[in-house]
Amino acid sequence: MANNQKNNNPFYTNPLETYPGLNIEDLNKYLPAIRTVEDVSMTLETMSEGMFLAKCLDGIRQLPDQSIDLILADPPKDLWNSFTDNDKGKTLQEYYEWNNLWLEEAYRVLKKTGAIYLFSPWEYSGMYQGLLSNLFKIQSRITWRRVGNENNSKTWKNHTSDIWFATKTEDFFFRKDSMDLGINDMRDTTKVESNLWIDMPHTVKDRERYPQKLFDRILEASSFKLNWVLDPFMGFGDVALTCKTNGRRFIGFETNKDHLLLGMKRVDNS
Repeated sequence: MANNQKNNNPFYTNPLETYPGLNIEDLNKYLPAIRTVEDVSMTLETMSEGMFLAKCLDGIRQLPDQSIDLILADPPKDLWNSFTDNDKGKTLQEYYEWNNLWLEEAYRVLKKTGAIYLFSPWEYSGMYQGLLSNLFKIQSRITWRRVGNENNSKTWKNHTSDIWFATKTEDFFFRKDSMDLGINDMRDTTKVESNLWIDMPHTVKDRERYPQKLFDRILEASSFKLNWVLDPFMGFGDVALTCKTNGRRFIGFETNKDHLLLGMKRVDNS
């Protein structure tokens, strides 16, 4: 009886699903709504929110000067990732030069009062410090507890990642007095402002790269409602989702169509 029941179960629960989380109804709804780099072209008077199927450099180059209030960027760590505008991959030197190119464009589109938060694993942290310091004013290196981000070495397990916080000028927006940035001091019950963020959740939801609390904190500190937020490497739309729940206007670029579609669905259903 058990064997017969097992054989009657379908092998595919949804054979039309091209990517986990997307079904045929989703494709019919979101595929016609995809916008590409040709749809990014904007002026300061015609800025519009959107999630675009576009490479980072192609997309940012379509944005007007000094149009973005806040940039949250998590560049690809794989030198052979097609996100780096070269399907054949890059050498380390080419990867460095590519990062410099998109950061130059990020500097151009950022407002004078704006900021960039660049997410980096420890391996590339020094490189991004150097690149950012050539263009921006580095304000802080935030270190946060990223459980599960471990290396494969036989020494210390890596449970931290860096976030470089930099601004275009020294006249930048930062909401220091109206928010709680800090962590609980183990010796005191008061909150202290710190660039050491050990209070992040130990786990994230399915397909999220980072806990939403991380983005909530950054948006609260470095933007206000209706500000323009740019994510050049948006993945599944984590930043877009946080922007929607916090009343910020979002522009994001993604090269993987399935990831883009899922991001559109997540934001639409939030």
